[in-house]
Amino acid sequence: MYHFASIATRVRRGIDRVINRAFTWALLVWLTCKPAFADLPTVEAPTSNGGSGLMGQIKGYLQDGVVIGGLVVAAIAFINVAIAAVHTFTEVRNEKSTWTKFGSIIVVGVVLLVAVIWLLGKSASIIL
Repeated sequence: MYHFASIATRVRRGIDRVINRAFTWALLVWLTCKPAFADLPTVEAPTSNGGSGLMGQIKGYLQDGVVIGGLVVAAIAFINVAIAAVHTFTEVRNEKSTWTKFGSIIVVGVVLLVAVIWLLGKSASIIL
């Protein structure tokens, strides 16, 4: 009799686990599929006019992405010029380099940054 009660208890626990898991799964599916009634803002159109329709909107977003990529390139160029200037200044302070080299790094860096920003402006006007 004891053996039969043990089997019945195990079966009952197994059924309870299955029912619990099924209920949890059903609750998760219901919460996942329930529509959200939040007042979400609408997606803004791209700043560049890519045309009408889905393909035009995708083209506009790609053009905006290219412009943002160019801005990232300009930021990286600025950081590299700043690092080179600080490194050269440290070498000048330690008397391993001259002030002429430091000045040339600054002048060439400024010219490089102006060229990068000018080219980005031109490319943005061509793309847009």
